[in-house]
Amino acid sequence: MKIPGNRISREEALSFLLTHMVVEKAYSFELNQSTLFTLTTMATEAENRINTEEGVIPHEVIEEIAAGFMTADDEDS
Repeated sequence: MKIPGNRISREEALSFLLTHMVVEKAYSFELNQSTLFTLTTMATEAENRINTEEGVIPHEVIEEIAAGFMTADDEDS
């Protein structure tokens, strides 16, 4: 649930993360329990940063977090 005064919820951050990675970057990955946990953690990090850091641009925060995931995942392959 979105708390008044917050710019983004975790659910919205997760939606934007997935849209950025899958639609905009055409990135594919296996969705399993581990990946789902990682994505949820990333969404929580994005939510916290966007809602607590002054002057941040939401899509830039989300793109930065997604880039870290995609780079780390590519290195594991």
